[in-house]
Amino acid sequence: MLAAGLLAASPASAAEAVPFAADSGDTCRRGVAEGTLERYDGPVLHPAVDVEGILSDEALPTICFPDDMHSTVTFSGYRGADLVDSETYKADDEQVKFAFELSNGLLSIDRVVVQVCRFSNSPVGISYCGKAQEYKIP
Repeated sequence: MLAAGLLAASPASAAEAVPFAADSGDTCRRGVAEGTLERYDGPVLHPAVDVEGILSDEALPTICFPDDMHSTVTFSGYRGADLVDSETYKADDEQVKFAFELSNGLLSIDRVVVQVCRFSNSPVGISYCGKAQEYKIP
């Protein structure tokens, strides 16, 4: 009876998209990520957050000299204090588009934390991160 009720659930629906933006925190804005987060309530217990956007690493016009580093963006989806899912994308002197789903199949996500970091391309080097940006998911 429960299975029949789940199968008869209403079709999947999406909430209003929430725009996001995060950067590497340096004065040159060498690493920048932007796009949208959208809650998706799938049929039969599959809540998710659809993430779509672009990560730029030294791809925007700047007066700064290029460095030997790359950028990453990490998306962490939480329900309360519990990490539900996370994804990381990398760009090196380019723009990388991404579209993916944050989900573990059962728990809904109520906030997403987005952070851009930069890492040296050589085995020994520096790394740093911009301020983590937090977005509530309606």
